[in-house]
Amino acid sequence: MKRTLLRILPILLALSLLVPALSGCGPKVTNTPEPGKEVVLNYPTFQVGVNSSAPVLAEVIKQFNAKYAGTIKIEIEEIPGDQAYVDKMKILLSANELPDIVYAGGYNLLDMALEKNAVLDLTPYLDADAAWKASFDQVTLDFNSRNGKVYSQPDEKGMFGYFYNKDLFAEAGVEPATTWEGFVTVCDTLKAKGITPLSMDTDDSAWLTNLWLSSILATSSETGRTFMKERNPKNYNFPEFISALELIQKMFKDYTTADAVGGKYENGANNFINGVTAMIANGPWMISDFTDETKAPAGFDEKVGVALYPGSGLFNEPMLGYFIAAKTKEKQDAAVTALKFFTSTEMETMALEMIGRIPASTKVEVSSTNDKVHPILASLVNISKDAQYNYNYYQALWYPNVLDAITSYYPEFALGNKTPTEMAQILTETAGQN
Repeated sequence: MKRTLLRILPILLALSLLVPALSGCGPKVTNTPEPGKEVVLNYPTFQVGVNSSAPVLAEVIKQFNAKYAGTIKIEIEEIPGDQAYVDKMKILLSANELPDIVYAGGYNLLDMALEKNAVLDLTPYLDADAAWKASFDQVTLDFNSRNGKVYSQPDEKGMFGYFYNKDLFAEAGVEPATTWEGFVTVCDTLKAKGITPLSMDTDDSAWLTNLWLSSILATSSETGRTFMKERNPKNYNFPEFISALELIQKMFKDYTTADAVGGKYENGANNFINGVTAMIANGPWMISDFTDETKAPAGFDEKVGVALYPGSGLFNEPMLGYFIAAKTKEKQDAAVTALKFFTSTEMETMALEMIGRIPASTKVEVSSTNDKVHPILASLVNISKDAQYNYNYYQALWYPNVLDAITSYYPEFALGNKTPTEMAQILTETAGQN
């Protein structure tokens, strides 16, 4: 018996040394960094410079680094521009060099990283921290899960309609349209008064433009609504999608600015803020820009209204959040601590108050106390109750190479060099490559 134990003890010792090396497969749920040793986490981000979320992120990182000074430090790598950020993440992913923390957002980076087995499973950490898990509703947890495992966590929710310039609408004698036929009439009336109706774009996956496209699909037919719920759809070549593209092409031709073709989001945002266009499709994070006098004329926020999309539609779904690609157990645990901080009640409340960001946390209420601070946000929350159709935004659902194809082919489409049928076929063929 004693000789048997003597044989077993060295084996048990070896196994105990091996367990940390296998921690990526089954992570421990403790996330307290080693005393006296500072863990440095790399976090690249596009939420810098003129980005509307930049002030919030700067304050979050400042508070985190102060709270965990000497144990964990987050180092920001500034990558101005959404597309530049996405391109950099794709390069790092292909080289197996993703940073410790990655913001997935609406860029489908999570699924690409999962294909490379480069993402930490957060499920054990959530199961070990009931309070953290309870701060997310089940819909949000499911949206950030794959095959029953949670891989990312958001600090905001995607609720948005579109903004319109109340003064320009009054000048033309129009109100926000309740149907797409009425929307065309509103645009025609604005145009007749010498007012450019819409901010649009084609670059960076055509964010502004495709919010309109998604809303046309989601509010016009059951087929479109089913399509807008589908993750990684492969068929775009159906009548309802082609019909939606026909209206988008008309909007490019008749209702937007010359710089929309080949233009980025920033072009469209600047045009709306400076009164060049009457409408822009975007989220509540833009509200802070309306009061920022370095970006908008004084008092511009008082001119801005918010409306449901024609057909009674609203983007109102969970968002993909932050995921962890750190390779060592030490950094993984530290990164989980960072995610808990990012998604805490305190930080999400701060973001709500600073820029009107809709919180993901179930513990943060967007209440009447915010009416005076963010009246536009209060209006959005109020009209959300009347939305007949709620749906997600396309960038979180479509294949990354389809988003790349949109950026590549939309300028030709916008100029009329490709028909809606040809554009739908291009997207279908691109999706079929996956």
